Amino acid sequence: MAKVQTFADKAAKLAKKHESMILDPETGKETRLIHVRLIESVKTEKGSYKFLDRIMKVYESSYKPHKG
Repeated sequence: MAKVQTFADKAAKLAKKHESMILDPETGKETRLIHVRLIESVKTEKGSYKFLDRIMKVYESSYKPHKG
């Protein structure tokens, strides 16, 4: 039988995978990329609101969006 992984094990494994440092072009410093959730409200033609949900990668040092 295979070993059952817990959520914490999976999260730690993914954190190690994305631990690599990257150079932020804005500041010139080495930083990590983090994922943030961006929720935007848009008014429809009928007058109601619709919520758009996106997950973006940003630089941890400047919170500028990562292009690429």
